[in-house]
Parts: sequence; structure tokens; C-alpha cells
Amino acid sequence: MFRTSIRNKLIAILLAAVVVPLSTSILITYGYTKQTVTQERIGVTSALLVQGKENIKHYMDTVHQATLTVYNDEKLNSIILSGATDYLSDKETYRALMHMTNAASDMYQVYLYLNKAKQPYLLINSLFQRVPVEPSPVRPDFSKSEVVIEPPHPSHQYGFAVPTYVGPAVVMTMHRSVRSVPGTEEELATLSVDINMRGLSTMLESMYDRTREQLYILDSAGSILYGPDEGAWGQRPGDGWIAHLLAQPDDSGSLAWNEGGFKGIQVYDKMTTSYMDWTIVKRIPEDLLYKQARDLTRINTFVLAAFSVLSVLVTVGAAFMFTAPIKRLLGYISVIQKGNMNVDIDMKRKDEFGILAARFGSMMEHINNLIVKEYRLELANRTNQLKALQAQIHPHFLYNSLQSIGTLALQMNAPNIYKLISSLGKMMRYSMNTTETSVPLAKEIDHIRSYVDLQSHRFDGQVSLKLELDDKTLNIQVPKMLIQPVVENYFKHGFEPSSVSVGIITVRSRTADDGRLIVSVEDNGRGAETERLNEIKLLLRRAGIGSDADSEQEDGGGIGLLNVLSRLKLLHGEEAAMDIENVKPHGFKVTLSIPCDGKEANDESADRG
Repeated sequence: MFRTSIRNKLIAILLAAVVVPLSTSILITYGYTKQTVTQERIGVTSALLVQGKENIKHYMDTVHQATLTVYNDEKLNSIILSGATDYLSDKETYRALMHMTNAASDMYQVYLYLNKAKQPYLLINSLFQRVPVEPSPVRPDFSKSEVVIEPPHPSHQYGFAVPTYVGPAVVMTMHRSVRSVPGTEEELATLSVDINMRGLSTMLESMYDRTREQLYILDSAGSILYGPDEGAWGQRPGDGWIAHLLAQPDDSGSLAWNEGGFKGIQVYDKMTTSYMDWTIVKRIPEDLLYKQARDLTRINTFVLAAFSVLSVLVTVGAAFMFTAPIKRLLGYISVIQKGNMNVDIDMKRKDEFGILAARFGSMMEHINNLIVKEYRLELANRTNQLKALQAQIHPHFLYNSLQSIGTLALQMNAPNIYKLISSLGKMMRYSMNTTETSVPLAKEIDHIRSYVDLQSHRFDGQVSLKLELDDKTLNIQVPKMLIQPVVENYFKHGFEPSSVSVGIITVRSRTADDGRLIVSVEDNGRGAETERLNEIKLLLRRAGIGSDADSEQEDGGGIGLLNVLSRLKLLHGEEAAMDIENVKPHGFKVTLSIPCDGKEANDESADRG
């Protein structure tokens, strides 16, 4: 069906031309949007975790500083050292503990045990107690640190009878071993501060969407200090994702996870101080992470379906509209095949089909002269082909012709003419060779020699070229036609033919300590005015970020240099650089800094220079 029907082929091609690009666009858009949204979400989440980490550290630092009252309060410190338990000592202890609870918010209760006096104290809801009902079972392990943070748990009574009007709470306890001198083993007292988890929870709930995301705070042992399930607070579930995340060497980052009923991205940030080693983790499920990408795909799919239906209708209509004239022409041809050579082809159209019908009718009118016309047409085609072949001049013909002219110049004892023709030939061969995109520096220098030789003859020897080249740089590959525009810049803007002094162009090359190729072109021309020099430097700074040389009406010394720098940045990125400056007493200097990729040319011309 498709082999014998242009109409069906046209319908298939038009449908493919619409459906394939739209389908490809959807796939590409979905993949790009998915990646972009993921990176953007990770970046936003990381920034949020950094802010949350700082808030948590500030919150815990406040509690930590409050516990240092046992050292900073002279009277309380004296009581701890002496072990006094009289009325005035108890009063001072009460004052110090009240000051401690006021210094840090969300303190549920404070427990202080004096080792020397073997006296416990408990301050809860401003109620100060000193006589316990039974010994306190709480005794943390201070072997590794003087400050130990106990994960969230139901509040301890520390052996005291808690008033009925004080309800229990879920707290996180900061225990401090009070030493005679911090860092020593002599323990004088034990301080335990219970922090109500309500304040910390309120702070953390603002950092995530509890209905769709998960936020955890884990300690170094894998215990959950905070999570979406309050029943898991203080527990050490040993889930695989917790152990894997805590084993990460980086202090912050993200990783994908697809186990234990969770599939998505985990963004984490570690916070480490002298008294805590915690990790804050935000788990973003895949369905939330890629929701925007899926929504966009659905929209594109809907658009594709709508366009597909419209395309089918338009395609079928267009196919019938374009193939109807062809079927009419086929009908006329069938009549002609039956012997009616005078058939009237009635197709009054102004499009290509009308032109085709008119040409077909004209052909039938001149059918008897068809062979003669075909012969003349073939003869005309042959003539045109011959003229086209004669008009094609291979560059080698130009090179050979210049060589012949040069030889004749030598025979006529005109060596200067031969030298100029030879320089022109070298320049033509160098510039017309499109197979090379990069050349050894030596080749570029040869091209500069030929160019300056021609300019020197043009200006009656008022120009000379001075080369100060490091032999190690001659084999280094550089972009073709890189230095010539810089030299040409001198003749456009710096050379003064009326001057009595000789124009000197100095080309230098060397390698920097970091391996860069440094090429400078310096002249003794008139230089650039300060205002124009600043304008050119501004153009060069904008190279590669939207500068358009065509927007300037005149070169002015900037556009040629901008093109050179743009080529370097295209090949080597931001590591390539160009510096321009005026030289004293007069002149202009351009310095190119070109990163080397370690490639050197094995070209015979590299030995010249």
C-alpha cells in the first residue's frame, strides 16, 4: 500500500514529522527536568539543613553553657567543693539551679548530686527538693567524655516524688560530670538537665513536610534523637540506611536509597561539637522528588495527544489536497496513452501543479520536436558542464603559477619580486589549507614572517619583525591563524607610515612555571588612548558571556582581539587569558596565556624559527 501510493506515504511522513519530534521532546524534557529538579531540590534541602544545623547547635549550646554554671557560679562552686548542706548552702544551690533553668528554655527539670556530701537536689517546675524517696538509678558513663547526652526518653524521677500537677514528658538529658579541674578524673558532682523535646520538635517540624517527607536526627551510635515517629525516639533500630549513612566519610552530601520500603534521596549534614556528634537527615521520597517532572510529562503527553489528533486531520486533508491534482494529471495521461494527442489539459492553478500541467501541455504541443529539443538540451548541458569544469581552478594551480612567476622574476634578476611572491604563496598555502585547525607555533611564526615581509615591502622597509622565541615552545600546538590577527592589529591601529622611525614588532614566546605557553606581541606604535584601552579591556572581560563583536560598528582595536580571545576560550575554557597594555615610551603589547595539553607537533617546520 505504501509502495504504490504517494498519498499514504505523505500521510505517514507528515505524521512521523509531528509525532516523533514531540515524543522525543517529551523524553528529553522529562529526563532533563528530572535531573534539574533533583539537583535543585538537593541544593535547597542542603541549604535548609545547614540553617537547621546552626539552629540546633545554637539551641544545644545554650543548654551546654547553662550547665557550665557549676563552674562559673563561685558560690555554687564553693558549695560543691566543700560539700556544705546547711540552709544557706541549699538556698544558694536553689538560686543557681533557678538561674540555670532561666538561662535555657524548655528545661523540664535539673538534677544535681554532690559527691562529697552525698546530697541530691531536684528542681522541677520551680519546686526545689533535697530529700529523695529512694536512690537515683541514673548514672551515665563518663569514661569517654565529661558531657553525655542521653537520647529522648520518658522523664526520670531521680528517686524523688514528683508532684501530681507536674505531668511526665519526653525529654533529652544532658549529663555533666563536674570535676575539680575539667579534664581530670576527680569527680565532685553530677549534673543532669532534662530538656523537653517539645521545643526541639517545634523547631524541626518547620523544616519538612511531615505528610510526605521524613526528618531524622541521629547520634553516632545510631540512636534516633528525632524522627517522624515519636515512638521510635531514643531507640536504636539498626536499620540498614542508618548504618550506611553514618558510615559516609563526608560531613554533608546526598545519596540515593531503595530499601526498606523507601525509594528516594537522603540529604544529610553532620554536626560535631565537643559534646555531641549528630547527623541531621532529610529523606525525600521519589514520588515527591519527581512530581514536577511527572506533571510536566503529563502536560506534554496531553499536548502530544491533542496535536496528534489535529495532525491526523490536517495530514489527511493535506494529503488529499496535494494528491488530487496528481490523480487528474494521471487521468489526462491515460487519455493520451489511448492516442488522443490533442487532449485539453484544464488545470487553472497557480501553484506547482498548475505549472506542471502547463509544462505538460506545452510538451504535448511540441511532441514532434521532442527529439530535437532533447538533443539541444543535452548539448547545452554538456557545454555548461565544460564551462563549469573550466571555471574550477585548484589551489595547486595558483601555487604553481606563483612559482612560475617567481622563477621568471629570478631569471629577470628581480629577487625582491621573487621574495614577495614566495611570501604570498606561503601565506596562501597556509591560509587555504583547511585540513589543519591547530599548528605548531613554528608554523604560525613562519606565517607571521611572510605577512610582515609583505607589509615591510608595502611601506618601503619601515617595518621590521623581531623574534625572541624559546626553542622549547616551537613544537607546541596553537590554534591556526591565532597570532596573525594580533600582528595585523598593529598595522590597523598602531602603525604610522608618515613617521620617520622604523616600526618594530617583537614576538616573544616562553613557557610559564605552570606549563602555560606565553606569547606576547609588542610594537612601538602609537598605542591606545586610556579611555579606548579601558573599553577594549571591558570587551575582553566579557568574552564568552554574551559579547557580540558584530554589535560594534568599528573595530577600534577591540573586535579583532576579542575574536582571538573568544577562540582561545572556546578551545581551552576560562583557563585561557589575554592581557593588553600600553608600553613606554609608546607602543602597545598583547600577551596571550594558552594552557598546554601536552601535545607537540612532529612537523619538520617546527625546527625552523
